[in-house]
Amino acid sequence: MKTWMEAAAAMSICLLAAQAQAAPGKQQPRPEIFTNLLNCRSIADDSQRLACFDRQVGAIEAAAQRDEVVVLDKSELKKTRKTLFGFSFPKLPFLGDSDGDRDEAREEEGVSHIEEKIVSLRHLGYGKWQIGLDDAQWATTEAITGREPEVGQMIEIRRGAMGGFRGKIAGGRPVRMKRIS
Repeated sequence: MKTWMEAAAAMSICLLAAQAQAAPGKQQPRPEIFTNLLNCRSIADDSQRLACFDRQVGAIEAAAQRDEVVVLDKSELKKTRKTLFGFSFPKLPFLGDSDGDRDEAREEEGVSHIEEKIVSLRHLGYGKWQIGLDDAQWATTEAITGREPEVGQMIEIRRGAMGGFRGKIAGGRPVRMKRIS
């Protein structure tokens, strides 16, 4: 089970994925260590260019060993975004959250909603429930009417209005929810 701090740490590993997620035509600032590597291409002399590449790759490798730099491919970034679904963070350009493209980027990446199997349940009283998924805990903020949820049922959680979330258990009536861990 992930805590908020673990989720924040997971977000920090996305640092170098900024360029992969940048919208076409928008220039994102590149980390200096990456810019230095790209600058090696402009060296005309083959031996000097090779020496530059070797030096910069060594610098990137050393930074990676110190956990200062992490490179993610698109599937790892999507997995990280799904893990963080439900948490409120400021706009982060490396997650596609800049200049109003936040919702469009999430839609493209398939993280505007999640659909998972319920792995644990705890009744909170007054018709409210704490619902455990594989990697998150959610709570209903309003009573579930009708059938009570059961372990093994599917739940679909979507972004609602004004930053909220709506969960639908086994195709039932949507209820407001919040992520608690």
